[in-house]
Amino acid sequence: MIIYLIYGILILATVSLNTIAIKSKRQGLNSWLTCGLPATVMVLFSWLVSFSNFCGDFNKSYYPAGRLIIEDPSRLYEWGKGLGFVNIPIIAILFTPISFFNKLTAQIIITILGLAAIVWSCYLIWKLTNASGWRKLAIAGLILANGPLYYSLKQGNSTHFVLLLLIATLFCLRDKREVWVGILLAIASLIKIPLFLLGIYFAMRGRWRVVLGFSAGLVGIVAASILLFGLDLHITWFEKCVLTFAGKPLAAFNVQSVDGFVARLLYDVDLKSWQPLEVGMEFKVWRYLLLSILVGSSIWICWRSRKPIALATEYLEFSIVLCLAQLISPISWTHYYLYLLLPLCLWLCDRLAIPPGINWTRLVLVSTVLVSLPVILVKPIAPIFEVFVSHYFLGGVLLLGIFLAARFSTADERR
Repeated sequence: MIIYLIYGILILATVSLNTIAIKSKRQGLNSWLTCGLPATVMVLFSWLVSFSNFCGDFNKSYYPAGRLIIEDPSRLYEWGKGLGFVNIPIIAILFTPISFFNKLTAQIIITILGLAAIVWSCYLIWKLTNASGWRKLAIAGLILANGPLYYSLKQGNSTHFVLLLLIATLFCLRDKREVWVGILLAIASLIKIPLFLLGIYFAMRGRWRVVLGFSAGLVGIVAASILLFGLDLHITWFEKCVLTFAGKPLAAFNVQSVDGFVARLLYDVDLKSWQPLEVGMEFKVWRYLLLSILVGSSIWICWRSRKPIALATEYLEFSIVLCLAQLISPISWTHYYLYLLLPLCLWLCDRLAIPPGINWTRLVLVSTVLVSLPVILVKPIAPIFEVFVSHYFLGGVLLLGIFLAARFSTADERR
């Protein structure tokens, strides 16, 4: 809890310094004192406290997969301790060039590439939202303070790279390049499975050009993968990476989905165990009840609403589905919550169809804090605090509720 306190103090100090700077005339000095110095402190603090072995995911997944896919593909899904590679075989080729370096060099390269992707993401979000003035600083602040982002970067995961694909998708959505929306979502979905829900959404909305691009992207990539590496290896992937976890939740602290939330509430579990659990009927009842509420309310509100015309409303529905994807996926890792930077930045720049008002602002700010806290292993000091382990999930539920309420309030408007 001390880490969260320091995190809060750093944010308050940054906001206070910026407020002072706005009233001051010494802009040169203020730019460093109010932006550079707090940003540097926040980066160092968030990097140091994030729960992770340096490049943990990269070491046990992407790095060995890059070599195995060309030297001995049959061993691609031979897992050691923890999880190994979990994507379809062709994705491993992306890591082949870097896999020929020694491990330390490869770790440095993937981290530098990750930092470049984050800086580029920030720039593209500025362009997407036409941010200026304090909003530019606020977007940079949201990114710098985002715990799941540091977690993904420190793990050497691919989640922050997929963020670039989602940003590109929003550009294409804005520019009515719907086939490209589908193609980009297909690529993103094959890397991060929960994002498949976005393709389903566009199908349900009857956006057939998006569906065409999505289907073509999926068929093309999967067909190429099967042609290159054979059907048997893909069957192995399905059995090891999909069926293994069917109906068997993970209760580790960094699994922030309905399944992880319910498992932690119902069972006395080791928060650092990533072994699938055998569960009983009580778990299934609570799981399906929560899934029914989350999915049912989202479908009902979007169904009763007019098909979105204004871009802000399109972005709102996209945000609803993006948020829902994190919550209902059987395994939703904490670093997936960095995707919520997109709707938060859109809201900050008035690019999301959320009504103005102090109450809406307060709710969004609360959810922002819950989904942005540093990723650490919180050991509850009492049973009543165990629910706080799932604060990313709870923040996501709150954010989804805000988005659904906003969509409900504009359901009959042609904005």
